[in-house]
Amino acid sequence: MTRPAVPPLVAARGVSYTYPDGSAALHELSLEIRDGERLGLLGPNGCGKSTFLRLLAGDRVPGLRRDATVDGARQRWLAPDQPALRSWLSGRENAATLLELHGARPREARAAADIWIERFGLSGDANRPAGTYSSGMRRRLALAAAFGARPRLLLLDEPLAGLDPEGRAAFAAALADHRAAGGTAVLSVHDPGFAAARCDRVAFIVDGRCEVADAPARLLERIGVRPRVEIRFPAGGHPDRDALEPAPAGVRPASWGEGSLILEVGDPGRALPETLAWVLRAGASVASVNVREPGLADAFVILTGRDLEETARDTA
Repeated sequence: MTRPAVPPLVAARGVSYTYPDGSAALHELSLEIRDGERLGLLGPNGCGKSTFLRLLAGDRVPGLRRDATVDGARQRWLAPDQPALRSWLSGRENAATLLELHGARPREARAAADIWIERFGLSGDANRPAGTYSSGMRRRLALAAAFGARPRLLLLDEPLAGLDPEGRAAFAAALADHRAAGGTAVLSVHDPGFAAARCDRVAFIVDGRCEVADAPARLLERIGVRPRVEIRFPAGGHPDRDALEPAPAGVRPASWGEGSLILEVGDPGRALPETLAWVLRAGASVASVNVREPGLADAFVILTGRDLEETARDTA
């Protein structure tokens, strides 16, 4: 017997958004968020990830439907890429105040603030003014408040920015605990490795659209598992593609980016000398060569034709 499909927690259907200056941020973006999942948003700077998170946190967005369980503002929490903290208040006071504003009672807010400040390694600095904190400490404090609120839908904009290895480990553990408690998280990240290891699904966002969304393992299956050689070119050093001869035996160009070429190879050690000679004969200058196993960055380039390190193009 086939089980009925479970409706998504949030469904975006052709969501578009234009800034007051007329520039487009989102263009017909469609994406579902499933209950209990960790969904990673990957895309170049300026592609619309932050805007989409802000719309998920708001109300009355055309094309955006939420399940009743997350329809109330108290069921959602947005941790922006620039934490809004009161510099004159201590870290503990900042966290407790944010939790109270989210609806917690004062005693409950203070208790949750203490627990999560400790989990993010800030207990020794909890009574210092937040204005004296480093950017990494401010990030950890904002994350402590976000997880302390225990929202049904947690929205995290670049949560890894500024975190040291200890902070990243604390964040990964908090994210796992949030999911175990039944929470759903959507996070924009610039680290494909973290997204592959910690997210149930990843959505590739390009020019305000969702190009593809799937489990990391299935995205990698779509591009194959052979090693990749990435050749990067300096400005003006890209080879003349019309002058390129057929690729050497055992080498298949997987994708061209802006300033880079990714090749799928069987044996990198044997193929590399011939491959370099191949692009140099076409007039290329080579800035760097990197041999690695395929990852989500490769999947992004191959499936979208864009590079994660690009600045997004104008979608207007």
